[in-house]
Amino acid sequence: MQKQAVIIYGPPGSGKGTQAELLVRKYSFIHLDTGRYIESVIHTPGWEKNPILRRERRLFDSGILCTPSWVFKIIKEEAGRICSAGYSVAFSGSPRTLEEAFGNTGKNGLVAHLSKIYGKRNVKTILLKIRENTTIKRNGHRLVCSVCGLPLLADAKVKQCSLCAGKMRTRSLDAPSVIKVRLKEYANRTYPIIKEMGKRGIRVKEINGEPLPYKVFENVQKALNLK
Repeated sequence: MQKQAVIIYGPPGSGKGTQAELLVRKYSFIHLDTGRYIESVIHTPGWEKNPILRRERRLFDSGILCTPSWVFKIIKEEAGRICSAGYSVAFSGSPRTLEEAFGNTGKNGLVAHLSKIYGKRNVKTILLKIRENTTIKRNGHRLVCSVCGLPLLADAKVKQCSLCAGKMRTRSLDAPSVIKVRLKEYANRTYPIIKEMGKRGIRVKEINGEPLPYKVFENVQKALNLK
């Protein structure tokens, strides 16, 4: 299978991470979950002593997107390592701003970098579309594993992850007030990337994200010519 760099977009709760994980399990992609990766970086032991990490943690925990130049730097490096190891990569929701995607000059962002290391024909974009009330419902009832990050709908009876038995937790990002901020951030800063891709002749395949994940995945596979 030809290596691919797949960018999956959609509002919070649209299933971006779930679809990326399904690509991991069936086709051996590496899921570069930018949100989870950033969260791990800003919670690195000793973060309190690093002014940059303090700044980015304040932004992250409030639902505001982190500084684009900083995000681009750490994600570009990680994507390069994945490609060099011979793996396809799936991004769930990133790049998240025009600057991250296309850079200050419009030619030096993550999209250009992925086109360079994977080949332009192998960089593909998917947009999962859901209603706003679906976002609020899904995120407001979600728990994630504190160890492996596996998500599931909240259930008071569930105390441990079914995969690794780690303790389940609620993300600060899923608080109702933060979800509203994230929706505004998506509309104002992320959605314009999709419009820009259209102007640049980059095809964005729109897929309905409302059905059950396995149904959505059937269409994702077709869009990527994997089935």
